[in-house]
Amino acid sequence: MEYESIKDELLSVADTGLKFAAKQDSSAEFEVYVHYGSVSRVELDQGMVTAKDGVAAGCAVRVAKGKRLGFACASGISTARVKKAVEESLSVVNSVSAEDDKFSGFCDPKKAGRECKFNRNILGVEVDELMRHCQDMTKEARSVDPRVKVVTAECRVLWDSYAVANSRGVQQASRSGSNRCLVYVMSIDGDERKTAYRHDAACDRLLHTEGLGKEAASEAVGQHHAKKLELTSVLPTLWGPEAAAAYVLSSLGQSAHGRAVVEHTSPLCDMMGAAIAGEGFTLVDEGQRPDGLGTEAVDAEGHPQMRNVIVENGILKGFLFNTYYGRLFGVGSTGNCSRGGGPFGTPIPYESVTGISAKALEVSPGTKTHDQLVSSIDGKGILIADDPMGIFHSTMSTGQFSVVANRVYLIEKGSRSYPLQPLSVAGNYYDGFKKLNGVGSNATLGLYGVRSPSLVFDGFTVVG
Repeated sequence: MEYESIKDELLSVADTGLKFAAKQDSSAEFEVYVHYGSVSRVELDQGMVTAKDGVAAGCAVRVAKGKRLGFACASGISTARVKKAVEESLSVVNSVSAEDDKFSGFCDPKKAGRECKFNRNILGVEVDELMRHCQDMTKEARSVDPRVKVVTAECRVLWDSYAVANSRGVQQASRSGSNRCLVYVMSIDGDERKTAYRHDAACDRLLHTEGLGKEAASEAVGQHHAKKLELTSVLPTLWGPEAAAAYVLSSLGQSAHGRAVVEHTSPLCDMMGAAIAGEGFTLVDEGQRPDGLGTEAVDAEGHPQMRNVIVENGILKGFLFNTYYGRLFGVGSTGNCSRGGGPFGTPIPYESVTGISAKALEVSPGTKTHDQLVSSIDGKGILIADDPMGIFHSTMSTGQFSVVANRVYLIEKGSRSYPLQPLSVAGNYYDGFKKLNGVGSNATLGLYGVRSPSLVFDGFTVVG
């Protein structure tokens, strides 16, 4: 299949499946989802090359008979495969007696949003070119210092499309694509092993790999002979963009989900309109950013994606919903339906039932540079440069977390000082937002798709 014609082809398949479904049972309500994705990936790990170039395609059908629901999926997007999924979904719904009293139908039709600004040159990138990028990043990293012993480089090009058709009149499709790279470096000096990484990702341009290997290697080498903090104390912590992005994703990025709000497992469920963060903090899920990696015309059930403000100047303004939970909350969908939930998604979305996910979380930048944030810290503080270990295993419902920060530096008298040995940082996410003491101007797209500047928090316990 070709990128330019993929939407029309998938819509045709979905429409055929929907018409077939209606003939099988005119009393039921159906939703047909068809997905096609292409990926080319190269990894160069210590001289060992892994290359993949392939396609994942499949379909899923949801059916409702009153309050009884059925789901089935199938690999492949031929008419025969879609019809098989329809038949299996009917078999499921006819075999169950359990009802979902909260269900009130599938998504209603609305005008689609816009797709990402996709650079068609990305489609012409071959596996050989991805391999050259990996070799260049590896060569750069190894040229920095002989202590650079382990280098892993990865590049990938991916594009996909999906179509949704349902009995309520939804007939929508979207497509997007991107190219991404990552270089991971380990420097070894005696018993010391220090790591760092750099990455790039874009949908509107080709990859920028030059300098990434050198930067990652320099960061790793620069951490050698780190000192022990030898202190247990409550200290200001400055989270660099990568670390801050992980902090936001694992906290508000989960507790703002509509399911957690409706089911009262989110601590934010009764706090609409309340101050939950410092005045300088604004968080938006930007589902329509032109150069956003998560930008689509519609979400996974055919509702237009949107720009949703979650927190504005510290005030809780909204949550993220699909149709099911949006109706239960009384506001409707915000265009955040997903298939294959969680913060990291899945490469085979048609195998998953619908859920909720953020599309492109963004923390609005402040006015201070990263260096100005460093200088604003009186006495001692800690700079956390990368996402800490354990950040995604914390408890969303309570906000309690305890992580190990590996790439850390001491801040002393308003200046970044020497590197520190790994230390633990513990506290509460939501208390941290209330004690937010600085928002940087250096908003950066993080490895996990969240765009954030550096953030300064007070009140966390540091042990090292």
